[in-house]
Amino acid sequence: MVFAAADNDNISVRGGPDFHFYVLLLIGGIFLIRLAALFLSPYNLHGDEAQYWAWSKELDWGFFTKPPGIAAVIAATTSVFGDAEWAVRISSPILHSLTAYVIYRTARFMYSGATGFWAAAIYLLMPAVWLSSGIVSTDVPLLLCWALALNAWAHLRRAANWKWAVQLGLALGLGLLCKYAMLFFFPALLLAVLFDAHSRKALISPKGVLVAVLIVVCIAPNMMWNAQNDFATFSHTAANANLSEGIPFHPLALLEFIGSQFAVFGPVSLLLLALAIRAAFKNRLNPPSIMLALFVLSPLLIIALQSLLSRANANWAVTAYIAASILTAHYAVKFWPRLKKWMGYNLILQTAACLILVGIYLSPAVVNALGRANDVKRVRGWPETVQALQTVYKEGHDGQAFQALASDKRIHLYDLNYYGNQDYTLGDNMPIYMWRYKSYPAHHADLTRALPAMSGPVLMVNYEAEEYKEELAEDFERLVPLTDLDIDLGGGKRRQLKLWAGYGYTPTTSRH
Repeated sequence: MVFAAADNDNISVRGGPDFHFYVLLLIGGIFLIRLAALFLSPYNLHGDEAQYWAWSKELDWGFFTKPPGIAAVIAATTSVFGDAEWAVRISSPILHSLTAYVIYRTARFMYSGATGFWAAAIYLLMPAVWLSSGIVSTDVPLLLCWALALNAWAHLRRAANWKWAVQLGLALGLGLLCKYAMLFFFPALLLAVLFDAHSRKALISPKGVLVAVLIVVCIAPNMMWNAQNDFATFSHTAANANLSEGIPFHPLALLEFIGSQFAVFGPVSLLLLALAIRAAFKNRLNPPSIMLALFVLSPLLIIALQSLLSRANANWAVTAYIAASILTAHYAVKFWPRLKKWMGYNLILQTAACLILVGIYLSPAVVNALGRANDVKRVRGWPETVQALQTVYKEGHDGQAFQALASDKRIHLYDLNYYGNQDYTLGDNMPIYMWRYKSYPAHHADLTRALPAMSGPVLMVNYEAEEYKEELAEDFERLVPLTDLDIDLGGGKRRQLKLWAGYGYTPTTSRH
């Protein structure tokens, strides 16, 4: 559907620039660079990536901390390419490329081919997109769904066709299955319906009913999964708000979040975005720029408030930059012809800086020499860690074989699983479990891989050595310290894990 749009094409008009060709060339070239970086990457999966991969092997309609979208995406790529690290991550450069193309088509439809090209370039060359193209995360499929939803809205308000209603409903529903941050789309859409006659006519109609029905159909299985699992994902999402102790106030956290957006979108791009939003509300931009600005402001203002009241990661408002890329490009194309040139220079310099960083981080020796080993220590040394633990496990303790291995850190459990036998074992009869700090599950590993009560020795892998020492002693009848595990990660960094032989384990019922 999105590929059927051809309004405001502005492609090769009377010998003018072929923006469609240029955007395909840009997307294809950047994709090949990012694909090569994936193949050449020397880094192991981060624990979160390994967790998503584990979910892809046990597909369900929901997981403790996330809806099922990311697991389905990884299942799709690994079913074709296998389970290598690059195959787990390859969906990111693919989906970012598709998102950039949808942005191009949307901006071209709303404004012009030139705006479409620059919008795709701004998005594709964002620092955050460079970073996320090298990992697998929930944001990447979410961004594609957001772009498709924005594209459908733009077409619906111009011509209320059933196919655009189907696209909008599916994009919103599938987006919610990727990440609940898709909800940030709805306040902007509601305001568009209230204040934009075209949006109101399109959505206060049978087509709007179809959109709502499709959203419900998409999200219903996840709602049923949550209902069957004590609304685990909802509880986790609400816990991130951290408002249980009243209404706090963190102005420094708000400033930190605002500052982080310069690194997400790019410093020059963010300044241009601010000017574009100002121009939109002064009615200096083409319709429907004010409505488009709402899709920028909705995620930014919601997450800014979240940062003020609790905390917020830099990427939590990343959906704002779909519409932001289009609005910024339109502003630059409409005003200040010189600005397009300077924006081009900015994107070139920004891309050059990102490429230099990619080159640096692809070389472990250079990373170590520059003193940046701390940046990548969590994605180094996992095969060596597994091998060392296998050796300890096979030796047993006091003439007894270990019955299981348990970790006190979620992301470690998933890395051990991926770099072990990939079935929650480190080898024959070496099951991996999660030691639960609390009496109720705090994450998916607690929910599905909780260490059961057992009498014989458990090889306890203790990362939070000082913090959890007393709690471990409460849960085991006897804890015998073993030689610490010490893995060289390069660059002066080491992975040091406390090892115990634990006897008489009983899961806690008292810690809440």
